[in-house]
Amino acid sequence: MKQHVTALEQVALFKGIPRSYLETIARSAHLKAFTQGETIIREGERGKSLYILLKGEVTVTKKMTLLGDEQEVSQVDKALIRLKDSDHAFFGEMAMCDREDVRSATVTARTDCTLLEIPADVIEKMVGEHADFGSRFYCNLATVLAERLRKANRDILKLTTALTLALES
Repeated sequence: MKQHVTALEQVALFKGIPRSYLETIARSAHLKAFTQGETIIREGERGKSLYILLKGEVTVTKKMTLLGDEQEVSQVDKALIRLKDSDHAFFGEMAMCDREDVRSATVTARTDCTLLEIPADVIEKMVGEHADFGSRFYCNLATVLAERLRKANRDILKLTTALTLALES
């Protein structure tokens, strides 16, 4: 458990949170192993857990709909990002603030992976019992989501610019 607390201390979501709270979370977390190529979470499925990547690398993908000849429609998985343990990566954080609890992307193990699964109800219980934890956790979550939104906005601008240039030529 001590290793799990140390790992949590490195994750942006838990920055500035007292070790005693992280120990409580670590006691309620579940260690999960996935083999290379195995799906960890699937876009569109229900799920109420947050995952911390302790060992390995994962790929986050999203379904993309393509129109082909004669209005033929097909879907392909578009890789969005690769997450590595060395980056103190985590995913599934939207389950902490989305009542629908539907996964927004698919996460697949690129290598054999070890994950720490934290059920959303563990976080919700901590928030209900410790306002200081809730304040810090949700402030950290807002910071992470804002950073990701800024990156998405930059990517959209790049894509829009490239599309405009391609259509103009």
